[in-house]
Amino acid sequence: MLQEFRCGKCNRLLARIGEFSQIQIKCPRCAALNHMKTERLEPSPLSESTCAPVCASSIRS
Repeated sequence: MLQEFRCGKCNRLLARIGEFSQIQIKCPRCAALNHMKTERLEPSPLSESTCAPVCASSIRS
């Protein structure tokens, strides 16, 4: 799902972004530097913990 990323100073739409850990964008309208961080609350379907047994078994074969 895409999230809108707007300037904190002038509210201009800067980007529509998907998954990320952090992003920094300079607004072309007001030149404010905007920084956004997220923390993933849900693990991704292919996280390392779920992939490890599958990867380990395929390496042994």
